Amino acid sequence: MRYLLYFLLQLGAVLAHSQTSETGQKVSMGHLPMVLTDAGGTVHLVYGQDSTIYYATSSTGQSGSFTQPVAVATLSKLVTTAKRGPQVAATNEYVVITAVNRMGDIFSYSLDRRTGKWSSATHVNDVPAVALEGFQAVAGTVKGTFHSVWLDLRDDKKNKLVGATSADGGRTWSTNRVIYRSPSGTICECCRVSIVARNNDVYVQFRNFIDGSRDLHLAHSTDGGKTFPSVQKLGSGTWKLQACPMDGGAVALSPTGQPLTTWRRENMLYTCQPGQPEQAVAPGRNVTMVSGNGGFVLAWDDQGTVWVKRNDGEPVSVGKGQMPSVALAGKSVLCVWEANGQVMLATMSL
Repeated sequence: MRYLLYFLLQLGAVLAHSQTSETGQKVSMGHLPMVLTDAGGTVHLVYGQDSTIYYATSSTGQSGSFTQPVAVATLSKLVTTAKRGPQVAATNEYVVITAVNRMGDIFSYSLDRRTGKWSSATHVNDVPAVALEGFQAVAGTVKGTFHSVWLDLRDDKKNKLVGATSADGGRTWSTNRVIYRSPSGTICECCRVSIVARNNDVYVQFRNFIDGSRDLHLAHSTDGGKTFPSVQKLGSGTWKLQACPMDGGAVALSPTGQPLTTWRRENMLYTCQPGQPEQAVAPGRNVTMVSGNGGFVLAWDDQGTVWVKRNDGEPVSVGKGQMPSVALAGKSVLCVWEANGQVMLATMSL
């Protein structure tokens, strides 16, 4: 019965994939683009090319309307593979980009939106060379408050979840604190972490590794990232795997502040609210999510094609490539992804 259900889910996803819309257009040469819309409606785009971090914005969210990308910084041996690229977060006062190098050090770059000037690089990790896996994420809340999280090898050379907070727009960072250690010794070594924050609520999603199962977990802080007393497994199923799937999913907040998660188990993608059963979406990998007043949007890649799913609608293909990122801009959806070393962009109505 279990295999019949799985087959039907696969078949339904394949049929849903019958809608195609090859709308992608080239933005620039680059790797692992990430796109984000701030509270004021400005869209922020960041990506890497060689050892340079590039940044552009859009005030309308329409196709082709991004400003000319500017080189924020050059970071020697910048990592831009497998969801390890530069990350961006924004508040009304600051934009913060975080990036990691191959030596395992994370740096932040802060844009003061009042002066239009970028800061020089600041170390985020306070123990050198501990972020060798390269998975890190950043989120902004209000004014100058930002939270960073990453996979960290400090103390015992086993991966654990570690974070830091900046109160001055990413120019300095707090003493690093261990958010979570797996009772089996390490969390999943090669999977993306993701973070969202609003006011004092901070949510971090990561793939755990407990007794041979590599399942997604969600850590929750209610005191602005100082402590994370709640860490819960997502979904009712489990994935026994003696290898790393290199896939971590994403977490977003609904307009009312409720966390929504999406992630992969085996070859199927799921969505899940904490404490509730997961809902199958489609086959694929590298899924990401955004949520807003118009609902939620998922994006992922499957066998070299990027797909976007709006609310309860059917998935639509937007082009060839992988590693998508999505944002909402008014009544439009923006999806960026990488294809053959190029940053691609597609827009569609919500």
